[in-house]
Amino acid sequence: MNWEYKNTTVTSHDDLHEDCQVFVYELTYADGRKYIGKKQVRAMRRKKPTKKQLSIRKNYKRVEMTNLPFANYEGSLENVDLPVVVKKEILYQCSNKISATYMETALLFKTDAVISKKYLNRNIMGKFFDNATEGVLNT
Repeated sequence: MNWEYKNTTVTSHDDLHEDCQVFVYELTYADGRKYIGKKQVRAMRRKKPTKKQLSIRKNYKRVEMTNLPFANYEGSLENVDLPVVVKKEILYQCSNKISATYMETALLFKTDAVISKKYLNRNIMGKFFDNATEGVLNT
């Protein structure tokens, strides 16, 4: 199953925006429930220096943008009893982690993903959990 972004199929890094490092996604499962998350698809990685660079300076740092695999990614949910993923949709492409975190968090709050039974998300940023509304008093 391939990723979709604005009604186009995304199969590789070439199909993403050239500055995209992280995307925010929504997975839809066979039972209709959904999961919202983010996936890093490119990252700056430290590589071994080349011989030419070593001849100039011993502790040379060579940093390159590296493509990370995402085509077969099906979410960070660790539940073994999940139904089959029927749709993988990219909602936003972001050029850095901060904007991706913001967009993911905004979506989770907007859709009440932690409270709603339609979503499998159980926390937001590791701070707001599905039991967070137990202390709300109705007056």
